[in-house]
Amino acid sequence: MLYDLRFAVRMLLKRPGFTALAALTLAVGIGATAAVFSLVEGVLLTPPPYRDPDRLVIIPSVRVDSQQVERIEGMPAIHWMDWQQHATSFESVAAHAWTFNFRIDNAGSESIEGMVVTPEYFRVVGVQPMLGRAFTAEDTKPGQPSTVIILGHEYWQRRFNGDPAIVGRDVRLDGERVQVVGVMPRGFQFLEPKVELWVPMRMTPLQWTRGAN
Repeated sequence: MLYDLRFAVRMLLKRPGFTALAALTLAVGIGATAAVFSLVEGVLLTPPPYRDPDRLVIIPSVRVDSQQVERIEGMPAIHWMDWQQHATSFESVAAHAWTFNFRIDNAGSESIEGMVVTPEYFRVVGVQPMLGRAFTAEDTKPGQPSTVIILGHEYWQRRFNGDPAIVGRDVRLDGERVQVVGVMPRGFQFLEPKVELWVPMRMTPLQWTRGAN
């Protein structure tokens, strides 16, 4: 075996062009195989981090006049309430929206991508915080600023060193003090992999009209 190995090395050194081409071919093949396996593992082999994912449905807004949709439009909150109260095809209906916030501390400020959700959100996806609690109806009373947040696991680890005592602590978000009431389990995301915190959805009287999204 040692003789064969020495012979192979001598032959490869004699033909550097062939050696480089062979090495490049192997590298591309191994890289492509690894990428495909990672994709298959992530999409097909690893189950989504939700309870009964085959029963989850996203209800998007669509145009009915055949015009091109440039971006996903929001829905009037009153429509979501109608579905929640009268739709019999669904066990529960929750609403969500995207948000960008700024967290401020002694070290400076940072932009955070988050999600605004109704209290039913965590029950619909079937995942509860690993620390603390989910949002309640009390957290979403209209006409008041949001005073509580739930942190994503990765953000909790990165910014708060995984401190379990973070629940109940106040942090500054968009210049206001809010209380951390929960931390989600590792790997939990929904639709957008960069969500780092969740904020309870609070409606203003204007948002309850038929034309307000």
